Amino acid sequence: MTTLAQHGYTEPTDPCSQRVVCDVLTSVVDDLDTTPPDGAELRARLVHRRHLLQRQLMEAALPTVQGRPLVLDPTQLADVMSRQGQPLTPVVTAGTVLANALSSAEVRMPPLHTSKAHVHHDTDIVLIITTGHATTLWWDQDGILHHLPQHAGQHLFLPRHIPHAAINPGRVQTIGVEIRSNPNFSADNELLPHLDPQVTATMAAIAATA
Repeated sequence: MTTLAQHGYTEPTDPCSQRVVCDVLTSVVDDLDTTPPDGAELRARLVHRRHLLQRQLMEAALPTVQGRPLVLDPTQLADVMSRQGQPLTPVVTAGTVLANALSSAEVRMPPLHTSKAHVHHDTDIVLIITTGHATTLWWDQDGILHHLPQHAGQHLFLPRHIPHAAINPGRVQTIGVEIRSNPNFSADNELLPHLDPQVTATMAAIAATA
């Protein structure tokens, strides 16, 4: 496999160009088909290059807080709608702090909310429910769907490579804290639209019996 350097490519050094390249790499990595020959190797190389750029951007943007403890208030940070359709506020993440191997966000799920089915290939997740309850839908290697209910005060561990979706079958908002083993909370997120009909059907079945 040829490298970008063999084609005359050199890494950008200014933050604006680095951000553009990083965003492009994120889009490519999330949608890359790893089934062809060398597909997995190409994805691994792109992920590594993206991590290097993310690190450079964080070091350039946060020179005054590197190595210092910080207290961050989610109410003072921007809310986003994640790629999988989940309302949340990234807190500890690239662009906010200089973290090496983790990130966090406050997650909010309105009543009867469903996220899109997705998978994190290189990221482990811990979800702590603080208010309400939620159910994680996940699929095993045979494609069988499983339900994993979680209540306030409980901790969910979700390993990488597990296709999943989150639903709030209750009538009140669910709030939780999600921690990921990736310094960029929004990275490493592949949508699995072929599983979404099962998510919708599951929520409809639960709502019908509530």
